[in-house]
Amino acid sequence: MPPGGAPATSRLARVQQPKPSGRYCFEISSDESDVEEEAACVHVQHATLHSWSDESSESEGEDEVSRTVQRDVTAIRLANELDPWDKWEQTCRRRAWYTIQHRGHGGTRSRTTTPAPDTGVDEIEEILARFQLKQSHMQKKEREAFEQRNASLWEGIDKAIRNAEKRAAEEAEQLANARKRQEEAEKQAKIAREAELKRMDEEKKAAEARKREEDARKREQEQQQQKELATNVMRGGKHLWPVAKGEYERCYTFMKQVKEDILPSVAKNPDWKKQCFAAKRSITPKVGQLTNSKAEIARITLAIADVLEQARRVPDKDAAHRLYTWMLNHLSKCLIRQAEQEVAARQETAFPLARLVMGLLLREHVQLGDVLMARLVKKCPWILGYVPERGTLQEEEHRKRLGFKTADETVPSYVARMVGISAFYFACLQTPLDTVAACCGLPPSMSLEQAAQQLPDLLQPGRMWIWQVRSMASPVAQQAIVVSLWCTFLEVAGPPALVRYKKQAIKVWRLLLDEGLQGKLGAKSSDDVQRAAEVRLRLILETWSSTGSLGEHASPGRDMDP
Repeated sequence: MPPGGAPATSRLARVQQPKPSGRYCFEISSDESDVEEEAACVHVQHATLHSWSDESSESEGEDEVSRTVQRDVTAIRLANELDPWDKWEQTCRRRAWYTIQHRGHGGTRSRTTTPAPDTGVDEIEEILARFQLKQSHMQKKEREAFEQRNASLWEGIDKAIRNAEKRAAEEAEQLANARKRQEEAEKQAKIAREAELKRMDEEKKAAEARKREEDARKREQEQQQQKELATNVMRGGKHLWPVAKGEYERCYTFMKQVKEDILPSVAKNPDWKKQCFAAKRSITPKVGQLTNSKAEIARITLAIADVLEQARRVPDKDAAHRLYTWMLNHLSKCLIRQAEQEVAARQETAFPLARLVMGLLLREHVQLGDVLMARLVKKCPWILGYVPERGTLQEEEHRKRLGFKTADETVPSYVARMVGISAFYFACLQTPLDTVAACCGLPPSMSLEQAAQQLPDLLQPGRMWIWQVRSMASPVAQQAIVVSLWCTFLEVAGPPALVRYKKQAIKVWRLLLDEGLQGKLGAKSSDDVQRAAEVRLRLILETWSSTGSLGEHASPGRDMDP
């Protein structure tokens, strides 16, 4: 501050930066005429240019060449004019030199006087420093903004490149996957086509093989039928053997059902088991007590019928069926056991057993016939005039089908049991129903004819003729046991058969005597049992041939005792 406290008047009053008008304007103090003159000159120049431009604009429509010249002149003038920044810088320099020169002149006038500091220079320097700092800051900001924009731009470019590369990679991967799927699909299709072709080829070969097998089977069937036809001629006709086989299979199947269904179900139920064992204790001794007495036959028949009737009247139908069948099966076992033991020893004991069976059948216990025949056929298939075929069966199983009790049973023991069972069966076939009805009675409101119609087919009297025919045909006629069975048939059922079939029976028996005993009946290599049976059969037939009756060879006990 100058002496005297008066503030120093700055020669540079104010400096203004250029405004957005397109020109930089400087406001200076009144004593800086040169600066004002320079600014006035600048304004005059601009006014001149504007006026010239206006004049040119007005004459624009007059001449195209004139407009071009005016535009060129304007461009030249503008090119020669200094930039506002340069003008401002020149002005500041002139001021600075003016101040310095003015300070020098003052020193020559008064060297002893201490010059007052010129605040204008400091202010200018300060303004310049601030301006330079601001300019540097602006440049820095612009540079940072540029770098940021550049970085952002490159980042965007890199991102776009990465996205493009990613999309390209994804598209390539999708294309590769699609190509792979297509190749896999083509491969699978090829495999499927090959498999289909292979399957079709295999089916074709299989069809051809089946056709060949079918043709071979048909040829084999035809050959078998021809062979069977020729064999059936020896068996008594084309229907004789198949019918016998069907009867055997039905009986065997029925017995298998009883063994696998009825017996286990009763064994698992304590109440059923208790009732069945009570019936068993009642039936078993009665069968053993049976004699040929009319009174005993009637008593035992009615007692057993009452036991069976109690089982049949059980409210539960399924329980009644199972209990009733179980008791019939046990009764059949008792009867067959008696036949194997007593009848084999004393043939006449077969007649009371037969009357008991017929009496129960007449009293509407018809199912006894099915159960009894199933057990009889299982124990002795010979009663059907049938020989179970070996087929694929083992030797032990086949012997069991033939009726052997054990694997080591001897032939004499086996033949004795078969003869006893056959005698019991033949006794049932020849028993007159009227005598049984008179002894045991019939159900109320039922005639003898109606009761007789309920008898099973396998227990009808006509089975006597069927057995004779089947036993005279192959293969039964070639069995060693058939000679003993013929002896039993003639002794037990011979007289009724002769009365029933008369001339037909005579023809069969004559054929049996003339040709059967000449080596055509029985096995070729006979054993002692067969030879003894042949002697016995010859005596029976010769007695019949000479006397017309079987005489003493007929079994006693055919008539009931009083």
